[in-house]
Amino acid sequence: MKAIIAVNTLGFIGKDGKLPWHCPADLQYFKVVTYGKSLLVGYNTLKTLPKLQGREIVVDKRDDFILDVDWCIGGRKTYEKYAPYFTELHISSIGDTTIGDTTFPDLSNLNPDCKIIEHRFLI
Repeated sequence: MKAIIAVNTLGFIGKDGKLPWHCPADLQYFKVVTYGKSLLVGYNTLKTLPKLQGREIVVDKRDDFILDVDWCIGGRKTYEKYAPYFTELHISSIGDTTIGDTTFPDLSNLNPDCKIIEHRFLI
């Protein structure tokens, strides 16, 4: 499974259940790589997720693992739970300093063979 995450300069990935910034270039990148794919999300992320046409949304089950999906798209707890299974981690670094309430996940248990792909976007 692949994972995709956006993080700002201060290390935040969310605020009030949403992205703390608006970055059209990153949103377009997200759409291109996830379109037509199955996306794993946690329950809290699902509650605030906008409609993502052309993608199948699969909700994580707290006491089980769902591994037959293409992408993990968050939130923080879901990234941490599934990090050992990531084969690719796409990190978008957003040039933004908005204070959020959700920080980048602890990925100390990341699959050691996971390929990390970084992108930088300015707002």
